[in-house]
Amino acid sequence: MVTPLSNSPEKLFYIEREEPSYIPVAAIPEEYLQLILPYAGVYFDRDEHCDMLSQHIQIGPFSFWIQETYANADLTLCPFTPRPIWALHFMYETSVHVELYEDVSFSLEEKECNLFNLVSDLHKVPMEDGQKLTSCHINILPEDLRTLAKEYPALRRLASKKPANITGPINKQPYFINSVCDFLIQKMLTCRHIEMPAHRFLYRCCLDLFTNFAYQDAHASQRYFINDVLNSNAFRQLFDYLEAYPHRNHTIPELGKMFGLETPVLREGFQKNFGMQINAFIKMTKMIMVFELLTEKSTTLSEVAFAAGYKSRLSLDKAFTDYYGCDMEQLRRAM
Repeated sequence: MVTPLSNSPEKLFYIEREEPSYIPVAAIPEEYLQLILPYAGVYFDRDEHCDMLSQHIQIGPFSFWIQETYANADLTLCPFTPRPIWALHFMYETSVHVELYEDVSFSLEEKECNLFNLVSDLHKVPMEDGQKLTSCHINILPEDLRTLAKEYPALRRLASKKPANITGPINKQPYFINSVCDFLIQKMLTCRHIEMPAHRFLYRCCLDLFTNFAYQDAHASQRYFINDVLNSNAFRQLFDYLEAYPHRNHTIPELGKMFGLETPVLREGFQKNFGMQINAFIKMTKMIMVFELLTEKSTTLSEVAFAAGYKSRLSLDKAFTDYYGCDMEQLRRAM
């Protein structure tokens, strides 16, 4: 555990900002340019103690941040938000210890996710010389999450929570970043779209991440049995297969035979391992595939439908519109 040194420099670390004041991409050092998303606003700060790169995209009610800090000396980050928010946080690269209050602390472990209630207090996160911190978080106002829950019932339980007016995790225990969440985050981090296409794509990813977390939180007490352990490799192979071949159509019993899983075991185990139903994940991978195919403007929409395993363009267009909130022609014109 890293504890702050009494003489270590302190650096303000914005979790959220009132008004954007992005800097030109031309002001970013060349070694960081490959990390920049085309649609993101950027902040960068460099001194003798650290480099701090923050990218931000406002997507409707979701405020999406990617933040990377490279420590060149022992230092203490002081996370701060100017207004109370909820932050769905995904930790990568390292683990850190957060001093929330004088007698309250919390560990942010690598590959774990938490939903935080954040108030406008300063806290302390010690970092060691040479340490790198990478985190992704999606901020939202609690009232906006409650509004979303009216349209998406899977969010209702999460949105109804009423944490105390202090900074801390809303969930009782942290959750591992499961394969679905990691899949979505990697898609967001490699998104090359801009303007309306970026907004539609990233909005859906944010919504799916909150929905996945809501499922994990609602089923935090679910028990794992010996069969869950014995079948873990089969589920990993199944997930990888569905991710790699979204265009292939299979019934659930067919997938069960392919991976040696009985249908009830497959359905229950997939949801337990990955936080969503298998049919929903199959649809997700197909929709993401279609979204990317639309950038190939020489490919007709009928050809896109065929490539994605749909019988007709009309059936795909309805599914796509329901999923992303816009039709394929509208999206393609904006690309």
